[in-house]
Amino acid sequence: MSEENQPRSLTPYICGLILIGGLAALPFVLPPDGVERASLAQFFGRFHPAIVHLPIGLLVLVPLFEVLGLISLWPHLQKSAGLVLGLATIGALVATVAGWLLAWSGGYQGETVMNHLWGGIATSGACLVLVAFRQVYKSREGLVLIRLSYIPLLFATVGVMAWTSHQGSIITHGDDYLTKHMPASLRKFFGVPLASPPAAKTTGTSLFATQIAPILEKNCVACHKPSKHKGNLRMDTYALLMQGGDSGPPVVAGSLEKSDLYRRITLPTDDEEFMPTDGKPALNAAEIKLIADWITAGAQP
Repeated sequence: MSEENQPRSLTPYICGLILIGGLAALPFVLPPDGVERASLAQFFGRFHPAIVHLPIGLLVLVPLFEVLGLISLWPHLQKSAGLVLGLATIGALVATVAGWLLAWSGGYQGETVMNHLWGGIATSGACLVLVAFRQVYKSREGLVLIRLSYIPLLFATVGVMAWTSHQGSIITHGDDYLTKHMPASLRKFFGVPLASPPAAKTTGTSLFATQIAPILEKNCVACHKPSKHKGNLRMDTYALLMQGGDSGPPVVAGSLEKSDLYRRITLPTDDEEFMPTDGKPALNAAEIKLIADWITAGAQP
C-alpha cells in the first residue's frame, strides 16, 4: 500500500476534539467570578495582551494567502497558508488559555468578559477545525461538503476573531472605544446610537454630580460597570459605589484613612493594589484632591 493510500491516523482529530472540549469546559468549571487569586496565575495571565496579537495577525493572512494562491503567479502562497494556519492555531490556543487565566485569577467578571472568553474559545476551536478541513480541501479527496466548507469557514473564523477582539477592546478601553469619535453620519448608517452621558454622572449641582462622577467615569468605570466589575465592585452609580464589593465599601464618609478608594489612588503606581489598573494613567493631583475633599465633607451624592 502506498503512503498516499494509507489511512490517516485519527489521533490528531481526537486530540483536537479533546482540546476543544477542554476549552469549552473552562467557563463552566472555573468561571471568572470577580475573585482575585494567586499572583503566579495572574503573572502568566497578564501575558495574554502580548500573546493575542500574534494569532490575530497570522489568521488574517491565511485567507489572503489562500485566495492569492489561486492565481497562477503566486501558487506558493497556498503552500505557506498551511504553516501560517498551524502557527495561528497554536497562538490562538495559548492566548485563549492565558486570557482565561487572567480573567479567572485577576478579579474579572461580567457579560463583556464572558463574551470575550467565549469568543476566544470559539476562535481557537474553529482554527482546530480549519486545520482538519484544510487537509481534506488540499487533498481533493473526502467529503465534498468539507472541501466546500473550508473557505467560508475560514472567513467566518476571521469574523468571529474580529468580534472577539472588539470585546477585548471594550474591556480594556471602554464600551465606546471604537465609536466615541465616530461622525454622526456614520453612526446613522451603521445604527450606532448617539453618545450617551457618563453612566456615573447624576443630575444636580452637587460636588459628586459635577466633579467626582466625571473622574470616576474617566478612570474607574471601565473596570467597574455592569459588563465588567472587578472584585464585584461597580462604580457606575453613586448607590453601587457606596454599596461596595468583595472588600467592602471603598468610600467611608468623613474618613480618608478608612476609604480604600483614596488609599488605592494614592499608592505608588507600581504597587499591586494601585488604582486605576491595566496600565491606565494615575489620577492627577487636582483629581485626587477633589476626591479627598468630597470624602472628608461626607461623600454626599
